[in-house]
Amino acid sequence: MILKGGSRGKPQDLADHVQRTDTNERVVILEMNSGLGSLAATLRDWQTLSEGTRGKNGLYHLNADPDARYDMTPEKWLRCANVAEEELGLQGQPRAIVMHEKKGRQHIHVIWCRTDLDTMTLRDDSFNYLAHERASLRLEREFGHEHVPGKHAKRDREKQPEFPRSEINHAEWQQAERAALSVDDRRAQNRALKEASDNGQAFKNAIEEAGYILAQGDRRDFALVTAEGSILSLGRELDMKAAEVRAFMADVDRAALPTPAEAKAMQRARQDVAAPEPAPPPVAAESETPVAEDAPPPQAAKPETPPQAAEPETPAPAETETYEDRLRGAVARRQKEELWKWRKRWGGEIRRTNHILEGELAEKMEHFDAVQEAAREIQKREHQKQREDIWERLQRVISPAAAGEKAQKREQEREALYRTQEQERRDYLALQLQTKQLEMDALRERHEQQAEELQRKFAAELERYLRDREAAQRLWQELREQRAARQEERDNGPWPDLPPPRRGK
Repeated sequence: MILKGGSRGKPQDLADHVQRTDTNERVVILEMNSGLGSLAATLRDWQTLSEGTRGKNGLYHLNADPDARYDMTPEKWLRCANVAEEELGLQGQPRAIVMHEKKGRQHIHVIWCRTDLDTMTLRDDSFNYLAHERASLRLEREFGHEHVPGKHAKRDREKQPEFPRSEINHAEWQQAERAALSVDDRRAQNRALKEASDNGQAFKNAIEEAGYILAQGDRRDFALVTAEGSILSLGRELDMKAAEVRAFMADVDRAALPTPAEAKAMQRARQDVAAPEPAPPPVAAESETPVAEDAPPPQAAKPETPPQAAEPETPAPAETETYEDRLRGAVARRQKEELWKWRKRWGGEIRRTNHILEGELAEKMEHFDAVQEAAREIQKREHQKQREDIWERLQRVISPAAAGEKAQKREQEREALYRTQEQERRDYLALQLQTKQLEMDALRERHEQQAEELQRKFAAELERYLRDREAAQRLWQELREQRAARQEERDNGPWPDLPPPRRGK
């Protein structure tokens, strides 16, 4: 059982977060001590109460996350909130409990109002990490869950002289989700670059060729800034302590490195001036045939050339080329560039969706295999219990043939279970692959519909340009005729020639 949390404000952001249905399969409000019907209004009301105190963070937000192996009931979730409330010193304070379920795993968010109406002060939130671990330890013992080591109250300093380090923190997990690259794969690549480098300067050159920027760390000596702008600890990436990193990078002048903010700006500049992908083959503006989203773009000789400059050189317009021809060509070029941007966007969406579905499929198959393994273990224990039964022991002595028949029957049952499970696994895998393929086909079909809508939009846009051109030509011709008529009227008017006016005295 892992508990983490802290005091905070911004009630609307917190309410939006705990009620998100796009990232959670199920959201259930288990408890809300408020007369208001809305969680957002309740949290805003609790935060407003803190304005009568000297504090700013009127809410305490706690996240309780047990291991996925254990089934939790609403009563157990309430027990979690009660134990955490006792350890944090928030007894009697209004609270709200929201349960999330995502990919078959459940956790809860507990939010308390920190303002004590009797004293008009905020409940103390100091040493909350110790309180979290004390509550976690109590719940593990009470529920019979496996013990999770900690840094404070759950740490045995004799067996655990150093602080435990998590393999991945929340920020790194979010960065991996954005980059569609697992933390293990990224760290393996960085460690391979380190092993291939003789010194720190060589590693700096290698890591920058891989798309990172080596920067000064805020709390450590060195940091890595990814192409997406995420800041990574070099020590965690290389699985090295600070002294080891400092010794390996001794030949790199830390003062000459950019700060994290400067490195992020450099990465943004790289993205702005980075060479686009090779230009697509010419596509007619009026074409109604969509191009396959997952087809790789054709290779070009010079990928650094921007799309608008990658067009094949064309001779100067002939004297017979009309304005409409030039308009059609300009519109076709602009529409082709816009369509190519959409192709790139669709391709990225397909890759991300496929990566997510592959991860979900792996998790489902792992869970399915665990269920089958549990069924085999149950059968194994039952057969072992039968073999150890005293009556069967006597039967093996009295009638070995009957005992042999029972043993043969158990072996047949075991083989039948294995065959059944193997067939079930094949059927389940086929079903999951079919579901994944249906989702990918639906995504591609949506992309095709969007491509058709774009082509219709492009055709309508070109027609509008041509209509506007014709209307402008008609208007211009009318203006020319009106000017000519006025000039002719001035030149050949009916009035006689008059002497010039005389200047008055």
